[in-house]
Amino acid sequence: MTSSPTEQNTRRLWPKLLLSLLIGGLFAWMVVRGGVPIVPSAESFENVRWWTIPAYLLTLLVTHFFRASRWRFLIRPVKRIRFKEVIALNWIGFFAIFALPLRLGELARPALTKIREDVPVSVGIGTIAVERVLDGLIMSLCVAWALFALPMLPTDDPVARALPFYGYTALTVFSGALVALAAFLWQRELATALTGKLLGIVSPKLGHMIASKVDSVAEGIRSMGSARLSALFLVETILYWGSNAAGMWLLAWGCGIPMDFGHAVAIMGVLAIGILLPTGPGLFGNFQLAIVVGLRLYFPEAVVESAGAVYIFWLYVTQSLFIIAVGMVPLYMMKIRFSDLLRVEPSPVEGGPEA
Repeated sequence: MTSSPTEQNTRRLWPKLLLSLLIGGLFAWMVVRGGVPIVPSAESFENVRWWTIPAYLLTLLVTHFFRASRWRFLIRPVKRIRFKEVIALNWIGFFAIFALPLRLGELARPALTKIREDVPVSVGIGTIAVERVLDGLIMSLCVAWALFALPMLPTDDPVARALPFYGYTALTVFSGALVALAAFLWQRELATALTGKLLGIVSPKLGHMIASKVDSVAEGIRSMGSARLSALFLVETILYWGSNAAGMWLLAWGCGIPMDFGHAVAIMGVLAIGILLPTGPGLFGNFQLAIVVGLRLYFPEAVVESAGAVYIFWLYVTQSLFIIAVGMVPLYMMKIRFSDLLRVEPSPVEGGPEA
């Protein structure tokens, strides 16, 4: 008996899930081995300013609003999508990235946009490429700035000591990626033609199909050619990251860490780079490790292992609950099954998810 596409995708997911759990477990072990508990003792919570936790949730609402709303400027050259739909599709997509292992959820948003709005998956991937490159560049700049501007403490943590190398490498990669996207948009016809001709040597049909995908991805980055749309996207991106840093600073203060806003920007940058690594569901393991590394750059070990552990715990718990809530609500209201988030393989004809 032939199994359904969803069943096939589910079977293929299990090995990836196992691998991701092993990676996430390794990162979590590194955190605990370094003296920072994943779940702090009850006594560690005694000095928490409890009102800062619901206040942090409010900042998360602002953060995720702008994180989602800015996408409308990227997709506008292709199709005008209702604002309510933009927010819902993106919140579901963020939930998919959080819930699925090895960042497989990155493809859920293009798949859902195809299902709901008939926008080709390749176009959706193009818009995500612009998001990821600009976000990565901004966060890399934050880390580079922090390495120069903020006084750091000596540390024996090998990951923390290697952070400058990783930070500057990320800055180089994302800067190059932005230039590549701009060049790709500028020479779109040439890139499409070269792809078709080169692959056409092997198979004319394959060359035509891949060339059409390349052209479709280029369609998703057309907003970069508009100064107005690019500026609007950049403004809301700055609001997104700015509110994120403000919330992280507030929660750190509430947990008893003597952190200023500059430290929050630095740790946010380290976290953003750290969770780019493929890992298990919930970004568990590398989330905690990235925050530990960031804290060790600026605060004594006694602070990191006490107030820092409490901060990491509440940061992870509140973000997790928030992302699950704002993702599951539109998922239910739009009558989309969780299994639909696994239907991300483009069909050979139209670049959409399998029926």
